[in-house]
Order: sequence, then C-alpha cells, then structure tokens
Amino acid sequence: MLYERFGREEICPALPEGATEISLTSYARENIGALADGVRWGVVILPGGGYRLTGSSEAEPVALDFLHGGVQAFVLRYSVEPDQWPQAFLETAAALAFIRRNAEQYGIRPDRIAVCGFSAGGHLAGCLANLWADPIIGEKLGLTAEEVRPDAAILSYPVISAGEWAHRDSFFRLTGQKALSPELEKLSLEKSVTTGNPPTFLWATDTDRTVPPENTLLYACALRRQGVPLELQYYGHGPHAMATATSEAAGDPGWQDEQAATWLPLCVRWLQRETWRNKD
Repeated sequence: MLYERFGREEICPALPEGATEISLTSYARENIGALADGVRWGVVILPGGGYRLTGSSEAEPVALDFLHGGVQAFVLRYSVEPDQWPQAFLETAAALAFIRRNAEQYGIRPDRIAVCGFSAGGHLAGCLANLWADPIIGEKLGLTAEEVRPDAAILSYPVISAGEWAHRDSFFRLTGQKALSPELEKLSLEKSVTTGNPPTFLWATDTDRTVPPENTLLYACALRRQGVPLELQYYGHGPHAMATATSEAAGDPGWQDEQAATWLPLCVRWLQRETWRNKD
C-alpha cells in the first residue's frame, strides 16, 4: 500500500500559513492498473469535528473501506479553529489539485476525483462542490478552476444551512460570525448550488440530533432544482457521526447499524455508475 503523508509545502507551496498543522495521507494500492472498465476513482476524505478538530473515526476507517472497494483514498487533516474561512477551503482545493497532478502515480484518472466529507467536513466538501470556480482560489493559490473542480461530491450527514436548521457552532468557528455577513451568505450551501456542481451522493439518518437531517434534505432539493445528478440515502435510525457505521469505525454499539453501514458500498457502486454515465 502507498501510505504516504504530505505536509503543507508538498501539497501546495502557495498555501497560506495557518495555526493548524495540516497533512494529506494516502491509502492507495500499488501497481494495480485500472479497473476492468478502464477507470479508477480517487477520493479526498474530510473528517468532521465542527471546525474544532478533525476526528479519527471518519478518517482512516473510511479510507480503508474505500480502498477495499477499489477507490484510492486520501485523508486531509485540514485547518480548524482558530483558523477561519477561507483557510480550510483553500487547503481542500489544493489537496484535490495535488492528487490530480499525481493521478498517474496512484493509478487513477485525473477526471475521476471525488471529495467526501462528514458533518463539518461535509460542509467543507460542499463548499468545494459549490464554489470551485471562486476567484479566491486563483488569487491565493495560482490554481485554475479546472484543477480543483471535484468530479463527484459525497456528503455524509453534512452541515449545510446557516438558517433555521444550522449547526451554529460550526459556522461560528468557521467565520467568527454569529450570523453570516452578505459576502459569506454563500457558505449557507443550499443557497449557492449551481448547474456546475458535480454529481453528488448524500446520506443522513432521521434520528441525528446534532446536525438536523433537514440540512441534507435542503441540499438535495437545491441540487434537484439545478438539475445536478444526485443520489440520496436516508436511514431511519442512527446518531450523528456514525462514519462507516461499523465496528471498525466505532467501538460503541450505538454508532453501529447494519442498514446505515450500506452507505459506503452503495456509494462506491454509485461512483462506478457515474463513470459509466459520463464515459468518454
């Protein structure tokens, strides 16, 4: 396995310095070539933690399950408080561009790179899915929109809205604002979806009491209005932060659920369907 850890300078020398030590870690098979249909996906994984930390259960266990499904995985430990917008957004864009530049080394196609986030990491993934063409990326990093655009987005019980269903602590840590200023209203992601968003896979549980599942539903409706291809898996039971919903990610049986654990294999199959639908 190609298990490598890259720091800020290796990911992108132009990245602004932050207070958080960031890293990008690869979980990739060596010398595997392409899958039968000539395509292998890569995925950037963004653990959750309310922009206060990046949790462990949504990092390596998720990466290893994607790897088992034939997807080359990369975990980004991005900036959290006291760093604020747009620090983590720029790091996510830079990480995706780094993987795209090195796609051949990892046996993936440069036009088959997804971003996958959990909770606040789901918000960050949604930011890149919505705002990959934001001029700040070129201004700060010298990267083009095409270099950083994700080819698919995977959002797991994501923070989405700054409105009625907001997880307000996440938005406050990200922006320092109790209510979003007009220039940051785009971070309430149901308001900034466009026809340029990539195909998106979403999942949530009806009993999530930390980030209301209405966040996921609002985003799904916004994608639907813009004609963006999407798949939504909505499970009847499960707490927040289930990760893979298996024993590998959570020792507490309360975070394990046989039905919710189907999300990741379903997601891998969805990626392959998107590959077929968009095949050259």
